[in-house]
Amino acid sequence: NQAYFGSNILRHTNGTLIHAGAHANAPGDPGNDARPWKMGSCCFAGAWDAAAGDYRWTAGARVEISPDRSSRGLMEPDAAELADGRVLVVWRGSNTATTPGRKWFAVSADGGKTLGEVRELQYDDGTSFYSPSSYHRMIRHGVTGKLYWIGNISEVEPKGNWPRYPLVIAELDEATPAIRKRTVTAIDDRRDGQGDQIQFSNFSLLENRETRELELYLTAYGESGENGASVFSADAYRYVARVK
Repeated sequence: NQAYFGSNILRHTNGTLIHAGAHANAPGDPGNDARPWKMGSCCFAGAWDAAAGDYRWTAGARVEISPDRSSRGLMEPDAAELADGRVLVVWRGSNTATTPGRKWFAVSADGGKTLGEVRELQYDDGTSFYSPSSYHRMIRHGVTGKLYWIGNISEVEPKGNWPRYPLVIAELDEATPAIRKRTVTAIDDRRDGQGDQIQFSNFSLLENRETRELELYLTAYGESGENGASVFSADAYRYVARVK
C-alpha cells in the first residue's frame, strides 16, 4: 500500500472511473523502505458491478521516478482524458540537487492499466519551465472542448514548495502532450508588500454549468505575513475565467 489519494476521479468515455494514487511503493527503488516518500504511482480503474451495486476497483501497473529527478517522488496526481481516449496523468514533483522543480507526466493507452514513461511536462516548443512542488489541476471546458492546465509556473528556479506564484492557466497540446506556451496566462501573482512565501495554490476548480465560466476558489495562505498567527489570516478569493 503506502499510497494516498490523488486530486480527482476521472469519468472516462469508456464507462470506467479512473483514479491515480500517489506515493505508492516502488519495487525498483533500493531505498523504498527507508524513504518517507515513495517513488511510485499507479492508476485504479473502477467498473460498475450491477449485482453488487458498487464499483469494483482494479489497480494498474506501477510507474516510478528516481529520487534524483524528484526528491519526494510522484505527488498529487491529476488525471484527464485526452481527445483520442488516452489518459494523461500529471504529477507534482520536487527539486533535487541535479534536477530543478518540474511537473511530471505519463500517458496510458489502455484506460490506466499501464502508464508509459514518466517524462518532464514541457512547453509545446520543447523548452522547459520551472514549477515548484505545488498543486495543479486539469479541466476540459464544456463549450470550447479545450483541455486546460492550472498551476504555478515560476520565473526563478524553485526551492521545494516555493515560490508558489504566479498562478497560471494554459491550454494543453493533447497530441504531445505539452503546455501551449503562447496560451500561458496569469490568474494572480505576488504584489508589492506581500511576502515571498504567499501561496496561490491548493485551490478548488469547477465549470459553472449556467455561465460556462471556470471558477476557482483559493485561500491566499501567507498573504498577511510570514510569521506567527498572521500566516493564517488570509482571505478566500473567487476567480472567474472566461475562455474561448
